[in-house]
Amino acid sequence: MQPTAPIDAIPVTPVVRTGIQPPSPEVGMIDVAVAAFGLTGVIMVSALVAGLLAGVAYVWFRKRHAVSTIEARGGNHNFLRY
Repeated sequence: MQPTAPIDAIPVTPVVRTGIQPPSPEVGMIDVAVAAFGLTGVIMVSALVAGLLAGVAYVWFRKRHAVSTIEARGGNHNFLRY
């Protein structure tokens, strides 16, 4: 007597892999760090350059223009006399 499968059983189809891919290269911590800091580094450097340019422009502007009325009058603290 031969064993029979139940009527509602799902037939099994074997899977054969014909094209086996070579293993992918390992990714080290240095590779991950370089990839992570790539875009972040560009953003940080551009922010640093923008901050330095803003600081230089601020100092240059303040050296050319008087900050207060006292500086505009040449250091005269007596506002009643000119």
